[in-house]
Amino acid sequence: MLPRPTPKSPLRQRLRSFVARHTLLERALARYRTLRIRREHPLGIVPDVPKRVIVEPTNACNLKCAYCGNKDMLRPRTNLDLGLYERLLDQMVELGIPRITLHTVGEPTLHPRIADMVRMATERERIVTISTNGTRLCDEDLARALVAAGPHLLNISADAADDETLGKTRDGLKAAVIVEGLRTLRRLRAEVGPVGHSPWGAVKLPTITMTCVVTPLFTPAVEKQFFETYAPLVDDFLFHVANNHADYVADRRFEPNGVLPLTLRDRVYKALRHTCHYPWDALFLLSDGTMSVCRFDFDARIRIGRFGESTIQELWRSDAMNSLRRAHMNMDFQDWPQCESCTATWYENRHEHYVFTRRLMAQHGVSVARPGWLSEDPLGTSAARQRERGG
Repeated sequence: MLPRPTPKSPLRQRLRSFVARHTLLERALARYRTLRIRREHPLGIVPDVPKRVIVEPTNACNLKCAYCGNKDMLRPRTNLDLGLYERLLDQMVELGIPRITLHTVGEPTLHPRIADMVRMATERERIVTISTNGTRLCDEDLARALVAAGPHLLNISADAADDETLGKTRDGLKAAVIVEGLRTLRRLRAEVGPVGHSPWGAVKLPTITMTCVVTPLFTPAVEKQFFETYAPLVDDFLFHVANNHADYVADRRFEPNGVLPLTLRDRVYKALRHTCHYPWDALFLLSDGTMSVCRFDFDARIRIGRFGESTIQELWRSDAMNSLRRAHMNMDFQDWPQCESCTATWYENRHEHYVFTRRLMAQHGVSVARPGWLSEDPLGTSAARQRERGG
């Protein structure tokens, strides 16, 4: 949405990297870019199509994690209709949208046809990511079907490797469940994992990554045990921090401590806020057919229409989407109050998370087997589609 100049020298590249990994500085410059660009582009610079689609197979979850808003959701628990999903995939192929993620606010492995959903997407040569809390991967039949379907990335979430810490954040979950699931995945990948065109070349899929929400409970001792336990079982790590899930999580005790008190820090970052990237990046198909634009939209509050009644392209260019984009460009959320106090917009910094992840891995002597931090279009699918159209 907000283009940045291409680095022209190693010094400039290092400077950009320094800015990108310091959230406060990055926010200040991003706000400046927003104010500058909106003079000529009041809706921002809108891509022709979304860069990816995030799909909610189900909004049901079998855990009540301490920092997650799912447990406070009012929306009825539903499973996505496969016919509607198939229509989505076909439109993604037609439009050249390269990536699909099967996860939002629920646990995707609770959908009875989740392996079929993965396979339907991989057969259409989309880059497929699925994220799970790992609790159902001990089910041999489910794990085998998932692996055989060939997702490119399979993310498993855990915040610790000891039962005491993990139980506090993950609703009493035992670390042995995660470990058993990971071992099952590794074994099945070797047995039935398909070899296909992937960002890592000709390798057996899926690439297995461990995602971790860093909280004040992630002490040096917890950190050490975390890497000792999980590093032999995964290909990469993705660390990030807790936020208030678009104001769903009132108890923010799991957000990281900082130099400034939380209330003062919120005021500083809110004053420097800029656009959330999702209105220019992705569409979110919820399990009841609602199309949203937010990964924390537990009750479909950021509603822009219904898929099936409208196409991807119609929704992407709809009045509701343009209204949301205008609100973010102007930082005026009168019509979209759900966005007003979402701390993900203030604090989320992917580059900072990447640098933090790599630093922790280096400190514990852990190397990357396959990088799980993929680009927007890792196989050039979108670019190839544009060439076919003569773009």
